[in-house]
Amino acid sequence: MPEGPIVCDTGPLIALSLIDQLDILRRLYRRVLVPRAVLDEVTAGGADRPGASAIVAAGWLDPVEDVTPDPLLAGELGPGEAAVIAAAHALRARLVLLDERKARRIAVQAYGLRVKGSAGILVAAKRAGLIAEVRPLLDSMVGKGYFLSQRLVERAASEAGEASGS
Repeated sequence: MPEGPIVCDTGPLIALSLIDQLDILRRLYRRVLVPRAVLDEVTAGGADRPGASAIVAAGWLDPVEDVTPDPLLAGELGPGEAAVIAAAHALRARLVLLDERKARRIAVQAYGLRVKGSAGILVAAKRAGLIAEVRPLLDSMVGKGYFLSQRLVERAASEAGEASGS
């Protein structure tokens, strides 16, 4: 298991909990840090919000106090994404888990962070022998209302060594 914490945003938490695979994060990474702003986003709609109960019950997620993002970052992104990037930068996290495209671009280009999304997490889980296939899980995410482009699903399946879908 690689060293160093990772910082996770709302999207991957919800996406993985929708398909009952939240535990993959615990099995792949030693420490999964989650800013308070992200936890607030997850629980804002109450226990009925997709993934909220599983995320709250995951005692291995490590809440961290929010690091105040610089004004430009806060102005460009939502509170969760800004908190994730600010915390990752301040804590020198080795990886940031983000799905939102604009946040990913800012994390990489402006802050020099390494980024992985929900699809990339599943590819890493397959490579680690934690799951048998990526494509059915991605299809399940989409079927449960989580947005992933078909191009992304195809690319992730290809990276996982799975044949093209129909």
